[in-house]
Amino acid sequence: MAGEFPAYELSVRGRQYESVAAELNTGLFGDVSIRTIVKDALGFNLDEIRAVRAASVGLLNQRLFGARDRIGDIVQSGVSADAVDARAFLRDLNLMVSECRRFGAVTTADVAELAKVDSTTTKAILDFFSIARPAVGEDSLITSFVRGDRPAPWGCISDADEYLILNGFLGEDELRRDIERGLIAGAQTGGAAMKAWEKYVRRRAAYSESRAATLLSTLMRGIRPQWKGQKFLGPTVLEDADKLTRDMGPNDPERREYESDLLFVHDGVAICVEVKAGSITDKARGGNAKRLASDLEKTLREGNDQADRLAGLLRNNQGVWLNEHEWINLAPIKEIHSIIVMLDDMGPLSLSMNELALKGIIDTPDVPWIVSLHDLTVLSRTTDCGAQFLEYLRRRRERKLATMVSGADELDLFMWFLNGGMYLEPDPQDIAAQLPLQRPPKAARRRRYNDQPRVRVGTLTDPLDAWFYGMEGLSRIRAPKPTRREEPWVEQYLSASESIKSPGWLRFGADLVGLSGAAQRRIGSQLRQQCHRARGGQRERTLTTHGAGAWGSWLLTLAAIPGGASVDHLSHYVDAKQYQTAASRALLVLYRPDGSMFGSRYRGDPEPRTPERDAEVAALPLQSLTAMFGPTAKGSRPKKKRPRGGRAREKRKR
Repeated sequence: MAGEFPAYELSVRGRQYESVAAELNTGLFGDVSIRTIVKDALGFNLDEIRAVRAASVGLLNQRLFGARDRIGDIVQSGVSADAVDARAFLRDLNLMVSECRRFGAVTTADVAELAKVDSTTTKAILDFFSIARPAVGEDSLITSFVRGDRPAPWGCISDADEYLILNGFLGEDELRRDIERGLIAGAQTGGAAMKAWEKYVRRRAAYSESRAATLLSTLMRGIRPQWKGQKFLGPTVLEDADKLTRDMGPNDPERREYESDLLFVHDGVAICVEVKAGSITDKARGGNAKRLASDLEKTLREGNDQADRLAGLLRNNQGVWLNEHEWINLAPIKEIHSIIVMLDDMGPLSLSMNELALKGIIDTPDVPWIVSLHDLTVLSRTTDCGAQFLEYLRRRRERKLATMVSGADELDLFMWFLNGGMYLEPDPQDIAAQLPLQRPPKAARRRRYNDQPRVRVGTLTDPLDAWFYGMEGLSRIRAPKPTRREEPWVEQYLSASESIKSPGWLRFGADLVGLSGAAQRRIGSQLRQQCHRARGGQRERTLTTHGAGAWGSWLLTLAAIPGGASVDHLSHYVDAKQYQTAASRALLVLYRPDGSMFGSRYRGDPEPRTPERDAEVAALPLQSLTAMFGPTAKGSRPKKKRPRGGRAREKRKR
């Protein structure tokens, strides 16, 4: 891991989209108090840095394209050689061919004039973001680079009053860390500089939490967090979470006060969020394994413990004590997720959950989703509905994914998901345990599960890059936004249910998104058939399907209703069917014969099992469990033998 991190840092250019990085930097350094801190400590502010960057790049372009255009104009004009200023022509040609470095070599005076920034401030910026030749006797920059040292600050090479602009000069994705280096260096002297640094750290944390809340609310389609920065009582030992119930005694168990950054609770789903605004140190980014371990202990392990402590309380107690006297009820919660949001880019570290677990950094049964504010911003602008986000979160947190999938970038995984991938076979034993008939899983399914190969995710972000570059003006081509496409009937439900936040819109919507393309098409085809059969009829036409996964079993009923037909009995039918199949949740969706959706009913809790209800459901005219899940269920009937001398037609129900 220590080796992969610097490889990622050095090989991936432009790790952040410029528009997103600029937005984050403006939100942090645009604050009036932080502007003052940076100006007093370093002699310049963010706006002045950007003005110097624009002026320097403008000079480079002016010289490069100026020489090119002058030579081109002369060649295309057809004038005689005698009419050409030979000295000027050779100077431009020499610039183009032999002295390209002069395009990027700028002086303080040139930049200050074009940037409209005073020369003292301009020189302070260029000096701060430059690296000079080593003194006599010191290692060369190449030797230091090979040893693992990162030339910092990043930006340009100084030579007297000339500054050679490097690729990525004053890039937005590096500005924050570069500015923080300057602030930290000043803080080491103590006094007012230390107080200024501490004030910056508090502002950085507050901004990161506020930004994370806004982005997650966007992904949840306007759902606001249950709380922000809330203190609560938690056990000192994680295993004691089930003792902090609503009926907790004054001394049972041992507990203390903790703080949760963000908590979202909606539609049976709870998302516990911890935000870490601290930076991974330069030594860790340079490949120092010990420093990387200590940095991860301070950030990821601490954040995961905080999120998991709250998740355990919600899972066991359906609520928490805010203090010794105030209990907050958060039932019913059926699904809990943990997210650690980082201000820093984590690169391949966020995809190394298995290694983090083996080394004890993540020591909980469930793994959190580790994501940067930059990547969370990209997801918030790209994801089309909240149900898709929840399904991505479900898959992203699977322990199987942590052990079988590796890669270098979170956005590659996200694009894998958008393209219809990022699916791993579930454990057939877990699926079998959720079925109402106790039957061992088939050998073929066990083999398919055990034979899944490891996946190395490569670069999949080209469509995403093209979309952002078009929006940012870095490309003349306006590429379309990458989108995950569902079957029309699924998209119809997602759009309609999300618009009014009908019960089940988020959780059952994610169940539908989680269906394979083939399953979505099969159900869509059956729905069209039922709608066709309902035209001109007097009774509804229904289809019911059952599914199971890592987040419980579910029952889906789609009903095509002719005009004037009663639907009152359907809710009783779905309740009985949910009870019969022991599904944890059930959704009924109503359609007109033309295929348009006009209503839904969701039940997120199974009925309690009682002998009376068992007998009542057994007496109803429902398809038997054996017919639904047994060896002769749809799709599992043995093939008939073909008679010799001819072709046999099989009518296979789908």
